Amino acid sequence: MEILYSSNDLRGAIRKLLINPDSDDRRVVLVAYVGGKAQAFLPNPKGLEIVCWLQPGSTDPLAIERLIRRGAKIYKSDRVHMKVYWSRLRGCVICSANASGNALGGGIQKEAGVLLPPNAVDIERLWTYTKPEPIKSSDLKRLTILGNRTPVTYRNLTRTQPPEFLEWRTMLGPSDWKLGPWDVAPGFSEEAVTKAKETYGTEPYDYLFLQNGELKEDEWVLSFKVPGVTQIGWMRPDFIVAVGPQDKVFDKAYPFQAVQANPPDSHRPPFKINAAFRQADLLHLESPRH
Repeated sequence: MEILYSSNDLRGAIRKLLINPDSDDRRVVLVAYVGGKAQAFLPNPKGLEIVCWLQPGSTDPLAIERLIRRGAKIYKSDRVHMKVYWSRLRGCVICSANASGNALGGGIQKEAGVLLPPNAVDIERLWTYTKPEPIKSSDLKRLTILGNRTPVTYRNLTRTQPPEFLEWRTMLGPSDWKLGPWDVAPGFSEEAVTKAKETYGTEPYDYLFLQNGELKEDEWVLSFKVPGVTQIGWMRPDFIVAVGPQDKVFDKAYPFQAVQANPPDSHRPPFKINAAFRQADLLHLESPRH
């Protein structure tokens, strides 16, 4: 047995267990959370069996998606909290570290564990104990939605960057979103400013005028100015307020205002708005509002 005294020690030992597997090896990871940037610490994931807890804000659905794409076999198990990295041929690491950038990236968390030789751990006994179930696309979609609602304080601090647009289109559990065209920018309503300060202690960040029922809180909106489809960006309202006729920004046609009180980096959008997205030219953005 070898004592692993730091996150760096753990990362190195786990890498040796998992990297470049022999054709007759079996590799299993049983962890509470597969967090942001997990793919950086789970090399050669093809055939790797991973069991994790789909805890919103802790397990990252995009990290799960990308590991599945690379051939990992991922299962869910509610309230699993062990951290076991096992190889039939190379041994087993039992430790405090989840599969995440926070735990294994050498950053803010301080981790430790032990490296055990082959045959020291009965992986079938642990597998039976966790009672793993296959992950469905609906599980990932739910994880995405609930993860976005989790308070920032409790979220995994190292988040995977949003996918490219073409990657998003082929994901198993893609984030849903709507279109939000606008033509003028009169400003925030008085109610929006008041509620943002009372609820979040901040000035509101972004807004969109809409009709009743067009949008719900926590739904992603691809906002853009018309005509011409310019100023494209993501918005995710924290709340929706009715704008009274007495308010200077009142619009009779769109008497409600969806308001994003927090900055955009508080959440991860469905995909990146970049040159690759614009070149895809797959959306007719001037058509419906949603």
